[in-house]
Amino acid sequence: MMKKLGVAILAVLITGSSSLPATNGIQGTDEMSSYGYGSLLTTNGASGETVSSPPRQATNYVLPTSYEVAYTYRTGLPDPKMKNIPQNIEANRENNPDEYIRQIVAYINENSTNDFERVKKAHDLVALLIHYDVAKLRTNTISAQDFRSVLKSKLAVCEGYSNVLKKLCDDLQIKCEIVSGFGRGVGVSPFTGDEPTNSNHAWNIVTINNENYLIDCTWNSGYMDGRTSKQEYSTDWLFLKPEQFIYTHFPENQSQQLMEKPLSSGEFSKLPFYRPKFFEIIDEISPNLLAINKVKGKLTIECTAREGLEINFGIYSENGSRQFPNNSFIQRKGDRYKAYFSFPSSENYLLRIFWKRAGDEAEYSYCGEIGIASSTGSTVKYPTQYISSGIEIISPIEMPLQRGKSYEFKVRADNKKIVALIYGKNFVQLTKGEDGVFSVEAKIPSNIKDLSIGVADSERGYYETVVQYQVD
Repeated sequence: MMKKLGVAILAVLITGSSSLPATNGIQGTDEMSSYGYGSLLTTNGASGETVSSPPRQATNYVLPTSYEVAYTYRTGLPDPKMKNIPQNIEANRENNPDEYIRQIVAYINENSTNDFERVKKAHDLVALLIHYDVAKLRTNTISAQDFRSVLKSKLAVCEGYSNVLKKLCDDLQIKCEIVSGFGRGVGVSPFTGDEPTNSNHAWNIVTINNENYLIDCTWNSGYMDGRTSKQEYSTDWLFLKPEQFIYTHFPENQSQQLMEKPLSSGEFSKLPFYRPKFFEIIDEISPNLLAINKVKGKLTIECTAREGLEINFGIYSENGSRQFPNNSFIQRKGDRYKAYFSFPSSENYLLRIFWKRAGDEAEYSYCGEIGIASSTGSTVKYPTQYISSGIEIISPIEMPLQRGKSYEFKVRADNKKIVALIYGKNFVQLTKGEDGVFSVEAKIPSNIKDLSIGVADSERGYYETVVQYQVD
């Protein structure tokens, strides 16, 4: 099961018509072009380790030489001190917001040892306290967004979130500014609404130890689920590296990208729709994908997951309302993945990427998507998978299987003693070769509708179904 897709909150309702982004890509079955953003994908996203030691400079901004310290605060957990604000401070929030700010600032200072900690606490207060004002956004009756009004109501759109963080940082004597620009949030996909020159969002830049960092408190407070806002704390957009932040945020002022080589709006529009978690999960991916990728019916992707994490993929219709479950097939060997995709007709699709922790029973969570523009349709389907870890189906990987036709079944199952074809009450064992591959050549019976491959630890053991093929 895939976790229901939650989309980060947008600040301002998108209006006007949408134009499609450019669709650069090599025409071909499995080949895609590299647009030259590979360096953005290999930036030690999980650790924040130093990539280069010399001081870096974007126009008007000094950039960190290392994110190692900053990334220790990207814990995914709120500071306990900010979850339980003392009642004598909370009592002033609605009736005397200026006194509330004064007390909160003193409280943060008393419980912090450095400016990273102070900003983290300020961020946590904003993300936990304020709820996104969906009702006012839907009716286009957005109320005042100054820090006093927001603190009183605990409701805001992105402008209000940014104003409260700036006020807190100002009084903490930490430089903070508000950034206006475009965010890839609600209503935006590779095919719809991706208009980076149409500002719809606001976020912040803070200066710590004379170096500048990006923060989006709005998106770290929750997400949109249909027409309602869900509170869900995150640190995904806290101190995130600029070369990863740029995948979702495009500022009006180019220097506020905090990039040594800022992207143009056209270059931004070609970037895949990757969320911050993508960079924590995917170590490398090939081919180097774009926002919209041209293919001829099929596509193959290879990637590496970081240790302890698992990846999954799904093919969806252009608007995301329909999934195509037998149009993707994933082979996994250790942390390496090879995923096959087929597209049934010449139209547009979304290819979504999901993740979870290895061994976790929880559903997969969304971490990115790309658009697929298929110029031709493919009749290829893939078998239904039940196990992808530790089992490699070498052949066949496409279906339907044809009755009366012979196939060579080849499976690598390093930790299993028995591999068998299963149809009805019949079992046909595969023979293990010197190369460790189980194989058998078998003719498909004329009286079956499906066939499975199962694995077991012994001949009398319980068989686990690995894949199931449709038979025509």
